[in-house]
Amino acid sequence: MNVLREPSGRDAGRQLNLAPAGAAHPATTPLPALTSLRFFAAFYVLVFHYDRFFFPDGPHHTAILLGHTGVTFFFILSGFILAYTYHAVDLADPTLRRRYLLARFARIYPAFLLSLAISLPWFAAWVLKSAPPVKWLMASGAVLAPLGLHAWVPGAACSLNCASWSISVEAFFYLLLPLLLPLVLRRPAEYALATLGLWAVFGAFGTLLWNRYAPGVSLIDPEPGGPMAMLLAQGIKYNPLLRLPEFIAGLVLFAWWQSRRLPTKVNPTAVHRSAAKLLLVVSALAGILLILIDPYVPQPLMHNGLSALAWTPLILAGAELRGGALASGPLIFLGRISFALYLLHLPAYAAVNSLDRALRGGISDVSPWVAAALATMLALAMAALVHLVVEEPARRVLLRGRLRRPASLAGEAVAGSSTRR
Repeated sequence: MNVLREPSGRDAGRQLNLAPAGAAHPATTPLPALTSLRFFAAFYVLVFHYDRFFFPDGPHHTAILLGHTGVTFFFILSGFILAYTYHAVDLADPTLRRRYLLARFARIYPAFLLSLAISLPWFAAWVLKSAPPVKWLMASGAVLAPLGLHAWVPGAACSLNCASWSISVEAFFYLLLPLLLPLVLRRPAEYALATLGLWAVFGAFGTLLWNRYAPGVSLIDPEPGGPMAMLLAQGIKYNPLLRLPEFIAGLVLFAWWQSRRLPTKVNPTAVHRSAAKLLLVVSALAGILLILIDPYVPQPLMHNGLSALAWTPLILAGAELRGGALASGPLIFLGRISFALYLLHLPAYAAVNSLDRALRGGISDVSPWVAAALATMLALAMAALVHLVVEEPARRVLLRGRLRRPASLAGEAVAGSSTRR
């Protein structure tokens, strides 16, 4: 499969003519390996949580303890894919911007809202057994989470299906994309340096706060440090502003990748394969390095973006791959259900844990591996069902007819896009 150069400058606006009827953006060449990699990142987060939940007293390897960095992969990939999809769209145009936001809403909100509804029984139980003032902050998640605002409020961020905090962060990124994307595409080198500086400032700020108010407490498991440590940890880990450098890094990564893509006249298959292999090696070596240095790195730095050292070459490798196992149908399907898997793996754990308690340890007493396997199978089954029955049908219903507009209006938008650039 050849990779085509996308138009830039004035020609980027005319690319809108290639958009299929009712589409939110111009047609793009699929990147199936990146879809498949989403599953492995979501499963990495699942393993991280299930290792702590089902084996609380067992030895925990650093490679598993770093599973929380799978969210950094998603934030960087989100910036990369959104830039890839919308770089030829003039999001300064109000109509095109509304189409973009509607497409984002239709993509994430149905499964997100369902995951919140499924989590309500455990949320209510958790709130009831908590003490003030944490109780009231947690309870506010019932209002803030459906609005996508809970990541901004420590206590609420992790109250109603804790994994959903990252969707709140993504919503913030989606709102900023129309402003950030043209700036990054115009000056990627400058924004790469600015992003690195912003990440360093945020990391230093989080580290100073953590060392001052929660010394010796784990940022990942802050509960032993008391309510103050727990709320501070959520503020450092989940605040959308502190996670912004990871998203901008994805935009910069796309700009760098786009500038080095092969012209159409070159047969890129062998070159892509060689580049992907090299990038996979770089990603693996960076991952090993992160495992080795994790005990010596300030926790906010590792949690909030340092793992980009391994994830960025992996994303580039996935963008270069044109075939192989990562482009196979089964893995692509798993990649498509990865969003639902990420949202539902904690409710699946809660369901298995509740059943185990009702059976007075009838599952975990046999083996925690049995409980973990049941939760994993339940999470996968729920994810597939929600993707097929809720996520995709709801997206089609929400977008049906909403993205269509008269041809004259489309022509005006294209003309306006060209003149404004």
